[in-house]
Amino acid sequence: MFSVVIPLYNKELSVRATIESVLNQSFQDFEIVVINDGSMDSSASVVETISDERIRLVHQKNQGVSVARNKGIDEARYNWIAFLDGDDLWKKNHLSTIATMIMKYPNDKVFCTSHTKSKYKGGYIPEDIGEYEIIEYYFETVMKHVDFLWTSATCIEKSVFANVGNFPIGISRGEDLDLWARIGRKYRIVRSKKNTAIYRTDSENKLTAQKSKYEHSILSIVNLSGLRGSERIYFKKMLYRRLKQDIRSVDLGEFIKLVYKHNIDLFR
Repeated sequence: MFSVVIPLYNKELSVRATIESVLNQSFQDFEIVVINDGSMDSSASVVETISDERIRLVHQKNQGVSVARNKGIDEARYNWIAFLDGDDLWKKNHLSTIATMIMKYPNDKVFCTSHTKSKYKGGYIPEDIGEYEIIEYYFETVMKHVDFLWTSATCIEKSVFANVGNFPIGISRGEDLDLWARIGRKYRIVRSKKNTAIYRTDSENKLTAQKSKYEHSILSIVNLSGLRGSERIYFKKMLYRRLKQDIRSVDLGEFIKLVYKHNIDLFR
């Protein structure tokens, strides 16, 4: 029923636990599609030592996480795509929780669960009463809780990608936010309040908290022109945060790129 897409790049110390967290699911109807994105360590070899016919290892030259995820979507044999990064973990009830939501909300196509972090308490907990939260207006919710939709806790019906497109290529920071925005314009999101996924903050080869290059971030493809309401406010806040970072780091070149691209749209 589920195609579990795992992009893999230099996660030799983490990927076994990640895959085992899938194999240990209480819901067992799935395949695992691991896209080895040109790993330079022993990540692929670790995957090959795990014996389970549901695992497929696909190799490609290093092109970034978006290309790897998109390749996984193309390779998927089932209609429901569940994403899991190569160092994150699922609790045993993750897929069963999503399967229950799919049955309960058969007309919806975008589902996610809540999540926790391996080192820190946190993760967005919906405030309304009930087991599930129905998110009708993505941009209003994401402005209040920026991490409510997280890739490794997300499951999306394959037809959604045909409608809104895949992960953006060439973007290494905020690539998921771009896709969620496109999805949020057209689909409502059903979210479980159960914490069923774990974001590994202590694994190897993590992106640092350093500021990304403008041309490699979601900001390079944001266009304020024509945006209205909460969507416009959301992206303007994102741009303002980046401008403040540029000022603090005395990065005049990056600051000028942003202001030049958006000019008066930033201030109206």
